[in-house]
Amino acid sequence: MDTVIALDVGHSAVKVVVDSALLPQGRHSLLFPSVANSAIELSEPKAREAAARETVNVDGRSFFFGETAVTQGTSDSESGLSDNWITTPQYAALALGAFQKLRQMPTPVSTDGAIVVVGLPAKFFAQQKPTLQAIMQKLAPHALIVVLPQPMGPFMCVQFNDDGTESRNHKMSSESWGIIEIGHYTTDFGVVREGNWIDKNSGSCRGGHVLVDQVVARVREERGYTLSLIEATKAVCDGWFKDYGSRIPVEPYISSSAAILTDEVMDTVSRLLDKDARTLDGIVVAGGAAPLLYPVIHARYQHAVMAENSRMTVAEGFCRFGCALRNDRKVQRNRAAQAAPVAPVAA
Repeated sequence: MDTVIALDVGHSAVKVVVDSALLPQGRHSLLFPSVANSAIELSEPKAREAAARETVNVDGRSFFFGETAVTQGTSDSESGLSDNWITTPQYAALALGAFQKLRQMPTPVSTDGAIVVVGLPAKFFAQQKPTLQAIMQKLAPHALIVVLPQPMGPFMCVQFNDDGTESRNHKMSSESWGIIEIGHYTTDFGVVREGNWIDKNSGSCRGGHVLVDQVVARVREERGYTLSLIEATKAVCDGWFKDYGSRIPVEPYISSSAAILTDEVMDTVSRLLDKDARTLDGIVVAGGAAPLLYPVIHARYQHAVMAENSRMTVAEGFCRFGCALRNDRKVQRNRAAQAAPVAPVAA
């Protein structure tokens, strides 16, 4: 198992980080919109050829995913804004889409024999872990599937170097860290104390979709038209949206909704982390909306740190964990080989 594939099948984008000796640079990441919808017949040959690269089959049903689903599909919203979305065919289509994109790279990467690491929001982890394990094993039958709480991704970025070796800057067996991961559907919280995940400090509240919903409502109120959820999500990420040839800054439309999200996140932080914050070595803040809320979080917790490339932190951390697991398995194989009895040489 020399290949590690880390998936963060988010509600605004699918983030993938792969580490493999097959790749020229050893490491590669990709990101595409979390949109999957029923495939339709396209009339133009060139469009059909392009769409085929972003079409997968789930239980006999064809789905567009990613950019093709945005441009050619019939849905106007992201996939999966529900608590049970890991069981939907859209989730399966996005995961299969990620695997397909890896196979289509100049140096193809397969799930066969790979370590595949995926995650769940903290509040769903205990309940949905067996379900996701079974779903992913069906999608990648020859892979080793590992399911983690999503907040573990940012923590793994603190614990491990990118090759899966322990960070020289931290001794995690004696350190304790809090995690705030501000995703699109949920904001997830957790604490890892001296290597142990602490259930009483884990939980979730609403995430960045609060901003998207408010942008849609305020644009409708002030400009008289309705942005699709896909367009509004892109506007929040890009900082603008199009209006008859002009770029309209989105910041005025998220100011009030940012306050709503901030209040909800900080209320949940107070409930889950406040009591233990003083004893933590740090609090890592990650997720796509992290840059927006980090100043408020840091003002309360001076030992809070902003994750590098915060939107990709979950996938990056999962990949580092997968690399650490790969390292351990190699050590175990070497020890087993050294301990194996040597056959006697014939006289």
